[in-house]
Amino acid sequence: MKTDWKDDVFEGEHRKYNMITNEDGTVSFEDMTTYTQQGDEFGAKQLQEIGEEVNRIQETKSVTLPAANWTGTEAPFVQTVTVEGITGTDKPGQGIIYPENCTRAQQKAINKAAGYLYDLETGDGTITFRATLKPTADITLGLKGVN
Repeated sequence: MKTDWKDDVFEGEHRKYNMITNEDGTVSFEDMTTYTQQGDEFGAKQLQEIGEEVNRIQETKSVTLPAANWTGTEAPFVQTVTVEGITGTDKPGQGIIYPENCTRAQQKAINKAAGYLYDLETGDGTITFRATLKPTADITLGLKGVN
């Protein structure tokens, strides 16, 4: 998303316009201002893009890391999962999503397993997680900031 917006910069206090009388009796205005910097256009299209980006950032996608899918015989233990819409430049925020009717014992096991996670790497359509120890419980994470 664009982050280097510029305003018009012009000489004097006010913009200058030439009023043109049209053949049908109406008038049009021609901008005669001398600009030292031309600014960016800003309208509905740009507001739409900003709104879409805010919605993308706020949306949560769930990803489950099954305990059986960790690879490696020593650290780092690795698991790569498919996440639709994620790109290699995304840096998603994450939080644990507990199963419905989760018991306290399940919650403890999930917290312990999630505590082993120390790194994630996004790719186009994938995310790779790394763990210091092999998690023994399934972990479901909610990811924010994914398309």
